[in-house]
Amino acid sequence: MNVDNIKVNISRILKNQNTLTFVLVIGLIIVVYFVYSGLVNRAVQPVSLPYSTALLKEKQAISNDAISLVKVSGSFLTVAGSNIIQNRGQLMEKYVNLGYQIPVNSFFYKEAITTIEETNKTGFEDMPDGYTPFSLAVDFDSTYGCSIMPGNYIDIFFKAKIDNKLVYELFIKSIRVEQVVDKDGNNVFTNTDDDKQPQPKALIFTVPTEYKELLEKAMMISGVSLYPVPRNAGYSENPGNTELASEPIRDFIITQSREITN
Repeated sequence: MNVDNIKVNISRILKNQNTLTFVLVIGLIIVVYFVYSGLVNRAVQPVSLPYSTALLKEKQAISNDAISLVKVSGSFLTVAGSNIIQNRGQLMEKYVNLGYQIPVNSFFYKEAITTIEETNKTGFEDMPDGYTPFSLAVDFDSTYGCSIMPGNYIDIFFKAKIDNKLVYELFIKSIRVEQVVDKDGNNVFTNTDDDKQPQPKALIFTVPTEYKELLEKAMMISGVSLYPVPRNAGYSENPGNTELASEPIRDFIITQSREITN
């Protein structure tokens, strides 16, 4: 066998445009075939996914009894995305995340699952220096039909009768609501019965410490009421600083309070 002749023939074939095009087309068809076959096999291959057999509420431990498996087509994962939990083991010793609940027969999603360490957080770990938590008592009506939600920015209005005249005025503006809780301290939006109306009992938020003191004092003055007032979406999307909106109201509260000094 003449090696030089073989090299010459191969060189001629590669230099032939039609032959080279044919070889490239055949190679592309082979690649497409294997890629397509892999995708088809993956789509039709059934996979087992964990789902919830009970309603799981925020902070609740995910017990083994609350998990079952169901087989679905592999194509479902393409639609559902990578956020769905595919392994039962990923749910062991996990809890439902704050602000979430997992309905019966629902799949488990990564953002709804957390650890015991995260569950035990109070929610105020990232509170800025100089700020203090405050709890404002509310009910279904004062939250406008439970329409004030965590993440909303609201204003606090002051209402009282001063010198026989009614005062209703903006007191503190641009306050971010952290939680809306019921009488047991649970999030009203994730711990509700579908047949029952949510019953908010308090709005939890943080304010500068000096405003916290004013709010506490105002609540102890006879005849004074504080009301949360929601604003539009733009107010929450572009919030301003939490600020005192009325110095006269602040002065009134101070005059009604007594400072104890040594």
